[in-house]
Amino acid sequence: MLIAFGALAVGFVLGIILAVIKIAPKNNIVIKFLDKIASLYITVIRGTPMLVQLLIMYSVVLVSLKYSSTNLVVPILSFGINSGAYMAEIFRSGINSIDKGQMEAGRSLGLSWLTTMKKVVIPQAVKVVVPTIFNEIITLIKETSVVCYIVVRINDKQVFDLLGCAEKQGLYHAAYYFAFLFVAAILYLAVVLLLTQVQKMIERRFAKNERK
Repeated sequence: MLIAFGALAVGFVLGIILAVIKIAPKNNIVIKFLDKIASLYITVIRGTPMLVQLLIMYSVVLVSLKYSSTNLVVPILSFGINSGAYMAEIFRSGINSIDKGQMEAGRSLGLSWLTTMKKVVIPQAVKVVVPTIFNEIITLIKETSVVCYIVVRINDKQVFDLLGCAEKQGLYHAAYYFAFLFVAAILYLAVVLLLTQVQKMIERRFAKNERK
């Protein structure tokens, strides 16, 4: 859960930045260049498996942290970078769903494009994409199960998630392996059901505010 929510924060920020770059007017060379970089990033991340990205980050990109006392930043960044690509597309589709008149109204009041986006368009887009964002959060939490393929250390001690514990115990007792797997499945299901209820509460709150 720590890895998932840390990655979610990274992915959320990356997603908004990338989405704004993708929809920004391409009226100067800097924006055009950033748009190309954002498109390449989204294509590569969405086109390669999460496990492969995690192993590359662990073995190559952040090799200096591989054997440090705490390398929790490796999975958090790996999952965050992965989530950022999907969040970018979610936010981009949400922003594009908002009537263009909202942007025109903001500009007519003297607001800059960026200010109008931040104050007017994005708050409306967030309401639209809440269900899709929660789907991404749920997917992200379930994907963190692959972290058992790398060594995670906190304060110089190796730590294991449930699947890592299952693999470790399964070397000695096959029954332990299946027990940990069932426990992991039940806990993941419980978290997903909890998040689903939170999603419904937020959607009802937004619907209530819209009626007002």
